[in-house]
Amino acid sequence: MADAVAAKVQEKVEMVHVDTDQNPDLAQRYQVMGIPVLIRLEGGREVGRLVGYRPESAVEAFARA
Repeated sequence: MADAVAAKVQEKVEMVHVDTDQNPDLAQRYQVMGIPVLIRLEGGREVGRLVGYRPESAVEAFARA
């Protein structure tokens, strides 16, 4: 689903998949406690977060916000 949303919003945002098992330092830095999680960054600062499964429409709205 993330790939489908990424294709729809590619002009506005860049979506990146991170494997938390392979990048535990990054997961700790952003205090990732559950998967899936979407973290919205602007200028390197967190401005939003979605934790847990969400419908595609909710993920797209979050990405476009």
